[in-house]
Amino acid sequence: MKQTLLHLLVLRKLGYKGSRAAKKRIIFNLILITLVVSALIFAQIFVVSMSRGIADKYALLGNGHLQIHEASLGSLSEKEGVLDVQLVAQSYALIYSPEGNKMVRLKGVEEGYFNNERTSQITLLDGVPKESTTLEQVLLSTTLARELQVGIGDRVALMLVSDDGIRPQFCVVGNLYDSGYQELDANLAFCDYDLIHRLFKGSEETYYELLVAQGSIESLKQDFKAEGYAVTSWDEENFTVATNLNTSRQAVLGVMVAVAMLCGYFISELSRELVEDDKHQIAMLTLLGARHSLIRNVYFNTVMIVTILSILGGTLLGVLLSSNLSPLLSAVADRSIPSLSYYLLEFTVVYPLGDILTIVLVLLLVSVFSVQFSLRRVKRIEPLSCTHFD
Repeated sequence: MKQTLLHLLVLRKLGYKGSRAAKKRIIFNLILITLVVSALIFAQIFVVSMSRGIADKYALLGNGHLQIHEASLGSLSEKEGVLDVQLVAQSYALIYSPEGNKMVRLKGVEEGYFNNERTSQITLLDGVPKESTTLEQVLLSTTLARELQVGIGDRVALMLVSDDGIRPQFCVVGNLYDSGYQELDANLAFCDYDLIHRLFKGSEETYYELLVAQGSIESLKQDFKAEGYAVTSWDEENFTVATNLNTSRQAVLGVMVAVAMLCGYFISELSRELVEDDKHQIAMLTLLGARHSLIRNVYFNTVMIVTILSILGGTLLGVLLSSNLSPLLSAVADRSIPSLSYYLLEFTVVYPLGDILTIVLVLLLVSVFSVQFSLRRVKRIEPLSCTHFD
């Protein structure tokens, strides 16, 4: 009997066979909480996906997932989890054009460096040099080309600093690439491995760049160290970038959790409004012998049903919106908005289940405690003071 009465009262509070005003209030709160939750989930997915996209750019184009600083190696590609091994040389040089100059990180790579994994991170232009030349070719980014005001086939000079002094090396822009992330593109240029080895005569840094399976980075790193190799990972080579990305992700998660806590407090306001509007009904139920625990359970169950439905609906809506990020970001990128030029707008959407679960659990737990605290006012309602007799 008690459970049946509880069930009927909860249905009534949810608007079933209730007044139009009660239905509107429940629907309004259901929609509002759903929108808030969907915004939280969408924002976290967006930030984590963009951070992961930036990390992939630096790992695949900048340094590889792992770097082994040895003069020679065995057959590392046979190790499980190792996808690609490339010999790379790098140094810094000033690159000059008639219209400007820029200090860049010059990477010397061998043929086959731009495999499927790396070409998936960049767009190579289909340009043709203006004239045939015997000059060495360099691969510049579109960002760097705009700063230097050069195009495919234009000549540039590399100012090289070595023990023999400073000397220029004339080159031609063989092609242009665009990774979609200007912070990386503006400081990275590519040339042939033999060229940089010949120009710097051993003063350049030479290492083996490894691409490995995403889940095997740390385990392979420890394996190589155990075998005596001097090995580093991309985040060690780009410590500032990796730290900033991790800090940004944690900071955004903290903000999302704080907003979820505020949303939980707002949900307690829904229970307060329900109790305040139903003072007379609560008084009558008390006079008829209903226990305070039964009345509290009615309002608690009502609010929590609304909360759980909103969380489920908001999570699904946030994931659905996130799954359509790529077309939206592509449209924004095509507009070339200056304020967004230093953000990565093309990346693969990833779903951080741990972060999503954290936000949802915080919202749910705060809602439970705040609603329980809010429903203490049921005991303070005096039946006779709330009951009117005609």
